Amino acid sequence: MTRICICSLVIATAATAVVAAPALAARTGGAAAQGAPSITGVRCLATSDVACESRKQLVRGARVRVTGRTLDAARKVIFRGRRGRRDDVAAKARHVRSGHFEARVPKRARSGPIEVLSTVGKRARTRRSVRVAAAAPVDLSNTTSTYFVGGRRQPELTVNLPAAATVTVEALREADSAVVASWPVASPQGTSVVRWDAMTARGPAPPGIYRLRVTPAGVSAQDSAAFTVADHIFPIRGRHDLGQSDTNNFGGARKHKGQDMFASCGTRLAAARAGTVKLADTDARAGNYVVITGAASGLDYVYMHMRSPAAVSKGQAVFTGQKIGEVGDSGNADGCHLHFELWQAPGWYSGGSAIDPLPMLRAWDDAS
Repeated sequence: MTRICICSLVIATAATAVVAAPALAARTGGAAAQGAPSITGVRCLATSDVACESRKQLVRGARVRVTGRTLDAARKVIFRGRRGRRDDVAAKARHVRSGHFEARVPKRARSGPIEVLSTVGKRARTRRSVRVAAAAPVDLSNTTSTYFVGGRRQPELTVNLPAAATVTVEALREADSAVVASWPVASPQGTSVVRWDAMTARGPAPPGIYRLRVTPAGVSAQDSAAFTVADHIFPIRGRHDLGQSDTNNFGGARKHKGQDMFASCGTRLAAARAGTVKLADTDARAGNYVVITGAASGLDYVYMHMRSPAAVSKGQAVFTGQKIGEVGDSGNADGCHLHFELWQAPGWYSGGSAIDPLPMLRAWDDAS
C-alpha cells in the first residue's frame, strides 16, 4: 500500500508539473519570442470635429488606423517628420489588434515616415513618407437655406452657356426685386457655378431674403431658389437658455459687462461673426476665453469660461460659424455657461466700451 501511494504521489506531481508549465509560460511570455511587427497600410479616420480629405492623407486631430501584422503588442506610433528627431511626436496605440490599431494624430505631427514601437521594443516603419495636413476648421452653420455674412458656405447658381461668355450675376432682394449687388463673371462653355459672398458695394447685405439670377436674358440658367442672409450666427450651437435671472444680464449692481447664457458643458461654440482673433488665453476669472474683432462690424466679440483652451489662436482669421470652443465652467464660473460680451471700437479693454448684447443675441437666435 505504501508503494502504491508513493507511486500515485509521483504521478500526480508529474501531472501537475505538465499542466503548470504552460500556465507559467502564458503569464511570463515563456521562451517564445514576440514576432516583429510590420506595417502594410495607413489611413485617416474622421472624428466628430475633424474630417479627412482622403484616406491616404492624415489630418492633425483626426485618427489614424495602422494595419499590418503582429501589431497586437503595439505600444505607440511615432510620427518621424523630416528634421531628424527634433520634430518627432508620438501617440498612444489604442484598440490594438493583431492586424491593426488606432491612434490620434497629434497636433504637432508632420509629414514623414511613421514608426510603430511594440511593448518589447521592436519597431516597424513605413517605407514611404506619410502626408500629414492641418485640420480644416469646423463649420457649425449647418443650416441649408440660411447663409451668414462672412461664412464659408455661400449661395450659388448654376449657369449653362452654349459658348464662353462674360455674364452679369445679380443678387435681388426678394421683397421688392431690387438689385443689391451685381458683378461680371467670365464663364466657360458648358456648366459652371457662380456664388455670392453676401457683400454689396456698401458692405454686408442687410439681413433678408434674396435670390440670384444671371443676365442677359437667353442664358440657359434658372434663378436660384430664395435663400436667407443673416449677419450673425447665434454662438451656442445647441440647446441653451438666454439667462435665468437679472444677475445674468448686462449691467446691474455688479456692473456685469455681458450676458450669461446657459448650456450643457461641451456644447459647441461658433464665431458669431467672421473676423480676426485678437486674444486667445486663460485667466483666473474669465477661464479659457477668446476675443474676436469682427469683420466690417466695428465690434469685438468676447467668449468666456470655455471648457478647454480656444480652438483658434491669436492673429488667426475665422469665418462666421467656425467652431472656436465649447461651453464650460472654467475660471470663476458657477455652472456651465457662456459669458458673452460685445465691445464697440476700438475694442475690448483698449479704449472701447461694452454694450448690452442681449437684444442682438435674441435676433441672432431667431435667425439661426
